[in-house]
Amino acid sequence: MTTQLSTLTTNRRPVRLLADTILRGTAFALFWAVLNRGASDSWLLGVPLVAVATALSLLIVPAAQHRVAPLGVLRYVLYFFQQTFLSSIDVAMRVFRPAMPIHPGMIHYKTRLPADNMRVIMANTCSLLPGTLSVGIEGDVLVIHALDTTMSVMDDLRTLERIVGGIYGLDFSQEAA
Repeated sequence: MTTQLSTLTTNRRPVRLLADTILRGTAFALFWAVLNRGASDSWLLGVPLVAVATALSLLIVPAAQHRVAPLGVLRYVLYFFQQTFLSSIDVAMRVFRPAMPIHPGMIHYKTRLPADNMRVIMANTCSLLPGTLSVGIEGDVLVIHALDTTMSVMDDLRTLERIVGGIYGLDFSQEAA
């Protein structure tokens, strides 16, 4: 039975590696397209860079350490674009109304995400939330600088954590915050 289980696991590795490579390559390609506003002439440099970034990411974080849920990835992408849009509006409002009250401060958020790569995704995405900037990761605690600590930063972080966890099929909706 152990031999059968080992054979099944070994047979799945190439499929997982291929799926993870495609997912990462697609993510890097989308990132490149956004950075270059879809300019077709940017792909002369973009294709090799996407390939190198994908290969390096596979070397740094091996493929398929955690199961990726396609619906969770879709939710994350939609959330990412929504928050990017809202964040740009927030910054514009602060620029045009410099007297807007702010209450800056540091927030320490203990995350329930079990793996470092998940915490890094959350920390990087956190910097896109209106008024927040990820400062560091200390174990399972994210250190966040908030422009206004009177805003609903903790609720926003719980939502982000749930969405990042959803990429990997984790469900934090039934857990107490």
